[in-house]
Parts: sequence; C-alpha cells; structure tokens
Amino acid sequence: MSSNQKSAHTIENLYDATDLITQEVLKRYEQTPDPRLKEIMLSLVKHVHSFAKEVKLSSKEWLFLMQYLEETGKWCSPGRNEFMIFSDALGLSMLTVTQDYPRPAHATEATLVGPFLLENAPQFAMGTDISNGAAGTPMYAKGRILDTEGQPIANCVIDVWHSDDRGLYDVQDDFEKSGPWGRAQLTTGANGEYTFWSVLPVDYPIPQDGTAIRMLRATTGRSWRPAHLHFRIQAPGHRQLITHIFDKNSKNLDGDAVFGVRPSLIADFVYHDNGVAPDGKKMDKDFYTLDYDFVMTR
Repeated sequence: MSSNQKSAHTIENLYDATDLITQEVLKRYEQTPDPRLKEIMLSLVKHVHSFAKEVKLSSKEWLFLMQYLEETGKWCSPGRNEFMIFSDALGLSMLTVTQDYPRPAHATEATLVGPFLLENAPQFAMGTDISNGAAGTPMYAKGRILDTEGQPIANCVIDVWHSDDRGLYDVQDDFEKSGPWGRAQLTTGANGEYTFWSVLPVDYPIPQDGTAIRMLRATTGRSWRPAHLHFRIQAPGHRQLITHIFDKNSKNLDGDAVFGVRPSLIADFVYHDNGVAPDGKKMDKDFYTLDYDFVMTR
C-alpha cells in the first residue's frame, strides 16, 4: 500500500464517526500554548460538538446559521453591535456580568453594557443639559459616586447615554448627520457629585431591523426593554462599573428582553409640576427628577 493510500485510509477512519471527529479536533487544540486559551477552546469544542450531536444539526441548518452570522455582522457599525444584542437576548451577557463582578452587598450591582456604547462621548460640565435636542420630558438627575466606606470619589469619569421619547438612541437616528444626543461624559469633582439635565427615557423594543429581532419573534416573542439610563463609571483605584438605572413605573420591568433588571437598580423618577427645579432652574413645563448614589468597589 502506498503512503498516499495509507494517509487516505487514516483520514477516512478519523472522520467516519462523530466521536472520532470530536477527538481529533480536541487533540489538535491540546497544542494551544496559552493555558487559559487552551482551557476555553477545549471546552468550546466539547460543548459545540455536543450541541450539534444532541439536536442532530443538519447540513441545511448549519448553512443557515453560517449565513445568519454573516448577515448579523453586516448590521454591526460604530455604536451598534448586533452580536451584543444576541448575547444579551440569550442571557449570556448577564450571566457573564454576574459571575465576573463579585461585590460587597451594599455596592452597586453591575448589568450589561448593551449595544449602543460609544467611546469618546462629548464632554459636558456638571449641571448642564446633555439632551442636545433629544425629544422628551425634561429630567434632572443627580447623585454621588461613593466608595464602599461611604466616601466620595473624585475624578470619576461618567459616561451616560439613553433613549429619547421615541425609544431611539442617537446612533439609530441618522447619526452621521444629527450627531450625538442624550449622551455625555462627565467628571466628578472632590465631592463625588454628578448632576445633569436631559430627557426622560422610555420603554423601547430592541432594534427592529436586524437579525436579533427575527430570532426573538420566532422564539420568546419578547423584545421590549424597560425605561432606563445607562452608566459607565471609571475611577482611579476602583473597578469599572457598567450599570443601568431603571424607572420603577416602567411596564416592562418583569419582561426585559435582555434580562438586565436588578431590584437594586430600580429607582423613582419623580414627577413634578412646573416650578423651581432642585438646582434652582425655573421650569415652565412639567419635569422629572432622579436622585441615585453609586457605590464602587476597589
């Protein structure tokens, strides 16, 4: 028997049974130099292969999945990550956040980042209006950034972003032409306080034009998120905190499409008739206020 015949015979033996295929793939990835990457890849291969065997994944279904992933990538752009929406909707984002963010009981809970974070958001001074033309009812937010000992944290960089009263974010609203709105970067002073004006966020569905919504329509049927503000807080010597603050009056607190709600993150957005706001500003229309303190871990 020639060497070519022996090689062909060996390959046939390796790939003529599902278990042999899995064993050969694992054998190759055993050579991964980095220990952590090796651990992740071996586990990934085992679970992906087990999944395909368990559901008896067909070639037609596999091809559909590959094409679906390709289409999903085409929906990604600066300010929108369609793969992140899938991760959120499958509960993977919150599972990862929960197991990766140990904290003291009184520290602020983390939650998922969502698909609409933008780096290098426009910087605003404390107390100013970050809405930049976003439509909605005026809202004044204030609070403090504290450490676990209750002391204020100076020089915190706070990114905040949220929807307008249509349930849209700036990156969904002809961003190249309109630019950012309802989005800002603030920096705390020595007292650790933050204040800003904007508009009240509302409940909204996840993007209705991509691949994630098609998956949800075919499965859970749930696509709505409760009204919330996004916060990312970074401070020297402290662990980055990414979280939401949810409106307690939201209709979708019990059915968040991406499983992000935590009881400690539900707050009272207080309604006020026109009059004088907490910062002394005279309001000729109704408005809301939010007062919420964040506690960061070292």
